[in-house]
Amino acid sequence: MDVRVFVSEEVKASSSQPLLKKIVDEFKLYKSGKGRPAHFGRDVPYDFPFSVKESGLAHIHLKDSTSKGWHLKKVSFSKTSNTALIYCQGSVQKNCYFLISILENAHETYKVKPLYLEYLAERAEVFREKF
Repeated sequence: MDVRVFVSEEVKASSSQPLLKKIVDEFKLYKSGKGRPAHFGRDVPYDFPFSVKESGLAHIHLKDSTSKGWHLKKVSFSKTSNTALIYCQGSVQKNCYFLISILENAHETYKVKPLYLEYLAERAEVFREKF
């Protein structure tokens, strides 16, 4: 089954068309099991707070200027950064994904705006109800 990727208006507005196409194409290949792009790092679900965990919200660390020791030989789980590609997977249609946000300075944002993840979780839940 082909991977389908839906993109939020927020991501569309924050990315140039060529960059957006590249992100979507690479995300599709990655989720199809055809390799991980070199600038995709750790890919994990959010595990806090409970409501965010239940929403299926996840994020991929994207290589940025804070990425230290980001070598090709390094295990992807060890590749962390301060930029997150935030997404969710469909609840029933597992081949469907929603790219919700590309968040720079992610760790600081989580501290300063604790309800931001709740907001993103709500958007994920709406998507997962459809897919």
